[in-house]
Amino acid sequence: MNKPIGIFLLLWPTLTALLVAEQGIPELKIVAIFIIGTILMRSAGCIVNDLVDRNIDVHVERTKNRPLAVKEASIFEALLYLVILLLISFFLVMQLNFLAIKLSLCALLSVLIYPFCKRFFALPQLMLGISFGFGILMAFAAIQNEFPFEAWALFTANIFWALSYDSHYAIKDMKDDRKINLRSSALTFKHYTIPFIFLCFIFMFLILIFIGYVNHYSISFYLIMAISLIIALRGSFSGSSMDPDKNFEAFLANNYVGFFMFMAFVSQMMKI
Repeated sequence: MNKPIGIFLLLWPTLTALLVAEQGIPELKIVAIFIIGTILMRSAGCIVNDLVDRNIDVHVERTKNRPLAVKEASIFEALLYLVILLLISFFLVMQLNFLAIKLSLCALLSVLIYPFCKRFFALPQLMLGISFGFGILMAFAAIQNEFPFEAWALFTANIFWALSYDSHYAIKDMKDDRKINLRSSALTFKHYTIPFIFLCFIFMFLILIFIGYVNHYSISFYLIMAISLIIALRGSFSGSSMDPDKNFEAFLANNYVGFFMFMAFVSQMMKI
């Protein structure tokens, strides 16, 4: 909770999916379940990640002071807290339909798999995008009990978004990741990382704009989406020097990319 950026990056596309699936404002119970569930599962994912990485976090400048890395928290305490979070999350998802419950198990599996990807997969950001996208599919499952075109389009756009913002994040850790032999998009694409980020942003926005086109959204959708695009591209340009600090700032700015993306869809549900 003290670094909520991960929660917001997961929450904005999930709330957007709820709006699109409902074609309006969903009932408060559903919204509350998904907001609380997002916070809990993001927290659970952090615990899984820190458990898996506890022996390598000490070698990374950004993560060297994490509680498990410096042994301020024990493995037992971390596992206990993880179980508590998962039990509460399971109680919440049980309020939804059977399709959403089945998807939640797939989401949990992806949370458990993702931390290992950086050890063998050249593009672990892809797995992050898939993992973060389950909130979108669960939203459609809970409201429509099916996955129409918009569900898969938002899911795909979210993968491109995760590839973009987490590649900014990966640039921050390039030096340490190389030293301890971890994989990332930044190490895979090297000086082509920024063009890769730029292309992923473009594909993301093209998908979102196509959703607006096929649904005959008004001009306000495109104007607000343009604000989101400008923020995204500004981060890409500011990080073009591969400076770690500027790219970390660009990563954090994606909270506003997601916020304005969400507001673009809100404008259509409110018939603006």
